[in-house]
Amino acid sequence: MDADQEARQGEKQRLLARLAELQIEEMVEEGVFLETPHYSIIELQAATLGRELSRKAQQRGAREVAANCEAQATCPTCQSSCQVETKERPVTSIDGPVELVETVADCRKCRRSFSPSTSGDGNG
Repeated sequence: MDADQEARQGEKQRLLARLAELQIEEMVEEGVFLETPHYSIIELQAATLGRELSRKAQQRGAREVAANCEAQATCPTCQSSCQVETKERPVTSIDGPVELVETVADCRKCRRSFSPSTSGDGNG
């Protein structure tokens, strides 16, 4: 592991530990620990935090894909050059609702839209 990867890993661990602390602080304020809670309550809160993190990572990943897309794309049907735009679209991931930024190209000749960030075979 190089120095940059090691630094990122350390930062992630620090931030995850802090998020866990904040989650427990909220539970303390809610009185969850005034009596011994069933472990499933702690687990459910942790899973909820994990899903929230997942949605944020999905949004960031989609923005990165869009940022690396070319401004022009070739229509997979007629091979015309088409302008690429970014649009937001709500999706429901396995971790809940996410607003994703996607790239879309509209072919005026074919009168169709396509996503230039994926290959025509559907394999990304």
